[in-house]
Amino acid sequence: MLFLHWAGFSLWLGAQITFMVWGPAARNQKLEVWAHTWITLSKVQRFIVAPACVVATVTGIALTMRLAASHFDMGAATWLMVMQGVGILAAIFTLGFATPLANRMAYLAVRSLEKGERDPAAERVRARLALLGSIGGVLVLVALYFGALGHGTGM
Repeated sequence: MLFLHWAGFSLWLGAQITFMVWGPAARNQKLEVWAHTWITLSKVQRFIVAPACVVATVTGIALTMRLAASHFDMGAATWLMVMQGVGILAAIFTLGFATPLANRMAYLAVRSLEKGERDPAAERVRARLALLGSIGGVLVLVALYFGALGHGTGM
């Protein structure tokens, strides 16, 4: 189960980094390149980031339940509580905000291709996605940091 948890957050964070590279790179491209980039990025979000987020979150909850059943003193493990809280917040940002916004960008990209020009709403949606996706990514890194702190203590 620990392997699934690690694989989940690794894929989650790794695939999210794709947005940091391709989103800005597409900004000044021709309409077709820009649109197909966002259509592809929405598929990355839907088929890689979101499922990896779910796997990491569900396995994290299962690992916590297993740890609690072993009579582990949860109150003494501040690192664990911070990792759990921040990880769940990251999942909320990813699944609740970034995934719908990525899907919205794909919709606007298709609509832009049909109209022959970029939809004016696309830049606003992209900016929101960049902000909320970045917050989610930072929260994953914070959870990873606190997980590493706990792992280093032997707990």
